[in-house]
Amino acid sequence: MIELGIETWINFWKSNVCETDWYYRLRQRPDLQIVFVLLVVVLSVSIFAPIISPHDPAVQDLYGKNQWMSADHWFGTDYLGRDLFSRVVCGLQTSMTIAVTTIATTFVIGTMIGSYAGYKGGWVDNVISRVIDVFLAFPSIILALALVTFLDSGILNMILMLVIAQWASFARLMRGQVLVEKNAEYILSACAAGLPGWWILIKHLIPNCIMSVVVLATLELGHVILTISTLSFLGLGLSPSIPEWGSMINAGLDSMRTAPLNVVVPGLSITTVALLFNLAGEGIRDIIDPGTDAEGSLWTF
Repeated sequence: MIELGIETWINFWKSNVCETDWYYRLRQRPDLQIVFVLLVVVLSVSIFAPIISPHDPAVQDLYGKNQWMSADHWFGTDYLGRDLFSRVVCGLQTSMTIAVTTIATTFVIGTMIGSYAGYKGGWVDNVISRVIDVFLAFPSIILALALVTFLDSGILNMILMLVIAQWASFARLMRGQVLVEKNAEYILSACAAGLPGWWILIKHLIPNCIMSVVVLATLELGHVILTISTLSFLGLGLSPSIPEWGSMINAGLDSMRTAPLNVVVPGLSITTVALLFNLAGEGIRDIIDPGTDAEGSLWTF
């Protein structure tokens, strides 16, 4: 039975994945394959952060503060003697938890609202579009800073604040995709056949419009991580006891001259993860859209 199940999955993979155009284009992009492998490593580290961390990120050792890299402390220690490697790894878990939850929530909310507005049209579309315009009138970081004053610190409130600041961009993109796709012949045929609107929306429109939103979601993951770090750097959103890269940079500024690793290590972590998600988003756009094939390749000069 197990061998039959494995063989079934192999046949499914060969017939439904390996023979697709996007899989062929992915095989032609070694740079994008490397990016995806690195993202898998990042996600794995964030999931298993408590196991990977050699020390408790909250344990202080004032006699061993601001140490350089050593066998016991791979990235040194911070101004309170806490292991910097453990705090960076746990900070990755914090950022990824907030970012993935935020993007997943905004993806669902934005997709449903945008697709409904685009398909329904009329006054419903006008009202939803004006609401979207209001939210998009403010930069997400400014809107997040305004919402901080109404919400207490904590991970859940941070997620809620970011969802409110981010959902409109997903809804606008999905609405535009549906407005174009709903005039296609197969949609008009479905309407002429008397199929209900919700069936057409869920069965036909959303599956054929969703990939552009997937690209946006991948790109926005890096943007959300930057927003989280910015708010934490300003001392807003998260409790100081929670390991987070932005707050680590803020706390390490006073000892920048004597212990630069307190700032350099979390700063490089933010840059690397945000860059990986941006490259992945552009790569996904390239492989699903032949018109932009290889334009974003790291090896193209």
